[in-house]
Amino acid sequence: MDIGSEHKMVVKSTFPTGAQEWFCPTCGRRFILQWPPNYKRIILNEGDEQAIHSGGTGGLIMGPAEVQPAEPQSNEEQGEFSDLDDPYLSPWARWLGDQDF
Repeated sequence: MDIGSEHKMVVKSTFPTGAQEWFCPTCGRRFILQWPPNYKRIILNEGDEQAIHSGGTGGLIMGPAEVQPAEPQSNEEQGEFSDLDDPYLSPWARWLGDQDF
């Protein structure tokens, strides 16, 4: 398997919940994808993790994920968590505070 090669994923099946099983015929990568608002991805077979996987269905094309840091929020937007030292942690702290563990 080539490092950084591009592989095209295809939808193998769609479940009644709307979740889809995606498959890469080149390396055997398989995962279940539940679309938002309850986004979840479950890897069934890792396949070639060095490859760039892309694919699409219904006019939507997925490619490699791009992650960018969020802009820091103002103290007013941070609310009760505005005293945290790291502004990037405050959204997580707020989310944890809203959970009923």
